[in-house]
Parts: sequence; structure tokens; C-alpha cells
Amino acid sequence: MTRVLLARAMLRPPMGNIDALAAMISSRAQGSADGMIASSFPGLWFFRSAECRPTVKASAPTMYLAVAVQGRKRVKIEGMELDYSRRHYLIVRGEIPYEAAIVDATPDEPYLSLGLQLPPELVVRTLLEMADEQEAAGAEEAVPPAFISPLDDDLADALCRLLMSIDSAPERRVLAPLFLKEIVFRLLGTEAATVLRQVARGAADRDRIAKAIGFIERNATKRVTVNAIAKHVAMSPSHFAHRFKEIASLSPMQYLKRLRLQHARATLAERNRSIGEVATAVGYASAAHFTRDFKRHFGVAPGAYARGLF
Repeated sequence: MTRVLLARAMLRPPMGNIDALAAMISSRAQGSADGMIASSFPGLWFFRSAECRPTVKASAPTMYLAVAVQGRKRVKIEGMELDYSRRHYLIVRGEIPYEAAIVDATPDEPYLSLGLQLPPELVVRTLLEMADEQEAAGAEEAVPPAFISPLDDDLADALCRLLMSIDSAPERRVLAPLFLKEIVFRLLGTEAATVLRQVARGAADRDRIAKAIGFIERNATKRVTVNAIAKHVAMSPSHFAHRFKEIASLSPMQYLKRLRLQHARATLAERNRSIGEVATAVGYASAAHFTRDFKRHFGVAPGAYARGLF
């Protein structure tokens, strides 16, 4: 089934508005040193390489979207081998080891790409809002670990809006999260949803998991346990943990941690808040632990991120 979806996706030609996105990515990556280039929006980065690179092993901390605008990269993941190149995107579920190699890059035409984390809590929340339309789709299909496709116009437009918003501090705080949700929404409306849409595989517990997500969101800054969440939604702890991970691609506690980090990103936008105060406000007992998690998840320390906001 994955090969069929890949073949069908490859038949769709890229559309005109992608040129603007390619120019924006190139302007942020061209002229930089090779490697990952952080942006002012956590979870968004650019990548440049002026030469081919051998295969390296890696593991994404969460679901992510990669968009190539120049050169070509090869990814091997759970027995699949996927090449993506100019004006194609790759979706990886996250929490999965993979191998990657840059197979087409020169100093004159370096490999250039964009990477964007897709917060699982945002994916799940958007997915549940769309559940009525998606419930019957693909109920018995195995979920592949990754998907590749040419860009379409709607997704390219949403990515352009995100990139334009991150250059202004007010827009980065207010509009960028909205555009990120639009990107998730657009992806869930394409064949890439085969990777992201796991809740459709079993609707029986959907309402309870949605209720659990609401409970976690309301109590994210408090001490929350799996047993307490399971009791709130009238499920056994073991069944709840299994179904939650099946739907969200991460455990309830991982979901809680990432929700706290997303809240921290917003809280850091408030002036005159120390890192310790932000850590406490979002439910961390240790500022050092919070700093490690924030940097691991977003690729930038919370202090550096806060300084870039103003």
C-alpha cells in the first residue's frame, strides 16, 4: 500500500506557488556554513550542504516535515528507502531511528531544505477535530513510518506564511502558531495523513482519548499520573496507555512533557520572566531539567530563544 501511495503521489506535478517558498528557504540557507541553521521559531530549522554526505544514523525526537528545494537526500527507515529532492517533502512519524545520506549536492548547487517539527499534541488535537470526516478512512491499513510527495500549492502557501511570520516578534508569537496548525491541517488532508492519522484505525476509544487530552491540557502544570488520567476517562491504566500511544505516537507522559514545552515557548514571550520562573509556571520542578528538555526538543536553549523574541 505504501508503494501505491508513493507512486500516486509522484504523479502529481508541483504547482506554481512553490517558487516563492523555494526562494524563501534559499535566502535563509544560502551563504551559511554547512549544517543545520536554527531559526527564531523553535522546531523550525534550515539545512545546507555543499557536498554529498555519507549515511548517518539519526532519530527524530518527534514527528517532522522536511522540504527540499535543491539537491537530493536519501532516507532509509524500517525497510523503506525514500529519495526526496527539489520541491518534494518528507513526513517522518518521529521516535523512529533512520539512516540518511545526501546524494546530490555541489558547491554551486548545495542541498537546501527546511525542517519543521509537528507537535504531536497539535496533530492529535487537529485530527480529533477532523475525526468525523476521517473516521472511516484506512481503518485496516498498517501505518507506514514515513511518506514522500511533491509539494502542493496549499501546503506551500501555508509554509510561506509561517516563514514570513517568524521575522516579526509579534507575528512570531501570535500568527506563527496559527500557521503551524494550518500546515498540520493541510497535511491531514493529503495522502501524508496515512502517516499522521492513526486515530482512524480504531474509533472505539476516540472520545475517551480526546477527553484524556483535555484533562492533560487543563492540568499540565500540576502533578499528573497515568493512573489519574486513566481513572478520569474510566479506562484501565494499561489499556489507556496502550491506546493513547497508538493514537498519539507517544506515551501520556511524553505528551504531557511536550505540552509543557509548548506552553513554555509561549510563556517565554512574556517579558521579565526568568528561566526558573518559566520552568515552575509550566510544571517543572527543576530549571536545569527544563533547560535540557527545551534545548533537546527545540534545538535552542530557552534563554537564547527568549532573547530572540524581543
